Amino acid sequence: MNTPKIAAAGAAGALTLLVSACASVISPPPVAQPDPAVLSTLERYSAAECNPQTAAVLTGMHVPAGDIRGLSYGLYRDEFRDAIVRWDAWVYLKDQPGALVVTLDEDCRPIQAYARGGATLPGSR
Repeated sequence: MNTPKIAAAGAAGALTLLVSACASVISPPPVAQPDPAVLSTLERYSAAECNPQTAAVLTGMHVPAGDIRGLSYGLYRDEFRDAIVRWDAWVYLKDQPGALVVTLDEDCRPIQAYARGGATLPGSR
């Protein structure tokens, strides 16, 4: 009976389509030399090791230091290695609900940036 092989092939094909669709949607956020004022503001809210890279993304997105009202990080760990595998920087802005979220990998390299909870990305409305 070939049913399991057909089902597995169909599932593999669907997974390939899903992964390729996601890969085309997620693109690295813009980065720039971190604005020292933005970095200083982030440091006031959290002394995290990814602050320079988060500041580089915020600078690349043209978020001024004066617009930032808070910052918190979500950490994702590999339970087998007890190592951080991803960071989410939740940046709260003064004039918006919700947050801008900057996702970084285990080495603090930016992966993506998006808005949550009613916030909007700079330049979009």
